[in-house]
Amino acid sequence: MKQTLLRFACALGILGFALPVAASPEDFHLDVSLGTDFPVSVGARIGAEFPQGLRLSSSIGFLPGPYAEVLNATLVGAGAYNEDTGTLILAALDSSLIWRTHVGFRPSSEHGLYFDMGYGLVTLGGGATTAELVAGLTRYTLPESSSRENQSYSVESTLHMLDVEVGWEWLVWDHLKLRGALGGAFTLAASTTMTPEFEPLYPALAASFETAGEDYLNDIYTSYVFTPVATVSVGYAF
Repeated sequence: MKQTLLRFACALGILGFALPVAASPEDFHLDVSLGTDFPVSVGARIGAEFPQGLRLSSSIGFLPGPYAEVLNATLVGAGAYNEDTGTLILAALDSSLIWRTHVGFRPSSEHGLYFDMGYGLVTLGGGATTAELVAGLTRYTLPESSSRENQSYSVESTLHMLDVEVGWEWLVWDHLKLRGALGGAFTLAASTTMTPEFEPLYPALAASFETAGEDYLNDIYTSYVFTPVATVSVGYAF
């Protein structure tokens, strides 16, 4: 991933001097765009730039499975957590909705350079995982079931993230606008819900087991889930 980001940064710099900026900081304009924030989301964005370079934007998208796998594999490879924890995280964040809202500033009318930061929300995902996997990670006793059915849990997580971004915008033809950026996303807080997909024999013990699993994931998110982000988008400037 480091080599990919380095190549992206070099291409960004070359384009920055080859193409004109999107608009002057003395103007007000709106734009809509489609793009990707790898490995965080794919989606749509609406942005506004006010006089003197103040910027506001909001985007909505989703976390594709391959993106989640890349992020997870990177963190496992870096030793942040083991493969079993990675399997649990992939289940918890499956098909998540991503909402990002940023405020920023473009300092010069001569260049497309800008700085953004803001809030990112990862939510509404979730998938199934086995009780055995959760028990192995938390070292809690596996809850007993009232039948011999498979003991699986529905796991859903919500992450609250800080986003930072440095990028460049170009107006390449008429109203067609390109944007490229490098940045990072950092998990500040998290909440997880584990729901049994079976009938626990002892509900109170099962509740303790679920709490242990939820606390374990929340701690992993806030301790280790930080990632560099590479952005590419194409849009229409009004």
